[in-house]
Amino acid sequence: MKKSVISILLAVSIISLCLILIPNVFCQLENVKVLSWSWYLDTYYGDLVVVGEVQNTGPNTIDSIVLGGTVFTPDGTAQANAVTQVYGTQIPPQEKAPFQIVFTPQTSYTGDLSWLSQGIGNVTFVVGSAVPTDSSQYQGLAVSSHTSSVDSNGFYMVTGVIRNTGAQATNQTWVVATFYNATGTAVAVGYSNYLTPSSIASGGTASFTVYALDSDLNGLAAQITSYALLIQTSTLITVPSATPTPSPSSSPSPTPTSSPTSSSSPTPTEPEKGTPIPDTYIYAAVTVVVVVVVIVAATLVLRKRRR
Repeated sequence: MKKSVISILLAVSIISLCLILIPNVFCQLENVKVLSWSWYLDTYYGDLVVVGEVQNTGPNTIDSIVLGGTVFTPDGTAQANAVTQVYGTQIPPQEKAPFQIVFTPQTSYTGDLSWLSQGIGNVTFVVGSAVPTDSSQYQGLAVSSHTSSVDSNGFYMVTGVIRNTGAQATNQTWVVATFYNATGTAVAVGYSNYLTPSSIASGGTASFTVYALDSDLNGLAAQITSYALLIQTSTLITVPSATPTPSPSSSPSPTPTSSPTSSSSPTPTEPEKGTPIPDTYIYAAVTVVVVVVVIVAATLVLRKRRR
């Protein structure tokens, strides 16, 4: 029960973070849309796992998408609440990314999952964070080949090759996958390890393998009929925002686009002058971010328990 309350407070804190940072940073919660979702029971641990896919429907690239979920039994009773982070950073307009929310006894309002015997009536979602950013994923990476199969342990897997068609080397690249059933509903998610070599030179290639998490359970692998791949890299570029911060001048100057760099962390551009943020707010914001990182990191560890 206590952890359920913590989850709810965390979601509220994330939204508060957006408000704290205005006008220097603003959230665009309304521009993240849940497209489809499904659920299954983890027969190893007895947890309820909800997977789905979101889309950035706004005009700006969005980072740090945090999603909260509440599960209801058929009688309309809310039974559990949990928070997760979407698998994907710097999501450009119209791009999609998957998510996975795991409901455990600790996230249940009753302290157990006995209510699962009643069935699942509905799952509702709330976007806790969706921060527009001037940073964009390096666009020189492309999937040059890919194929799918089911391994000897019953896991659905995708293997393939990433090619760097751009002009600069990359750093720390990985692949995220969304798996769909025949109706186009997201039924599983997965992600690769960092690819080797860690730095893919211009014109170079790297192989990847992505397993659909938990796909060895409940015949999940047999439900998968298609998939989508999302390349992620820590090599970023800076692009102008589609919604610039208003300038006090009647004739605002255009914001220049910086050139791509080979660094895994882009050189930050100097923000426009605005109302200074009080130190107290900054400390509060940092605290919230640390809490989110810790919880997300713990969740990712649990998700890797399969492979």
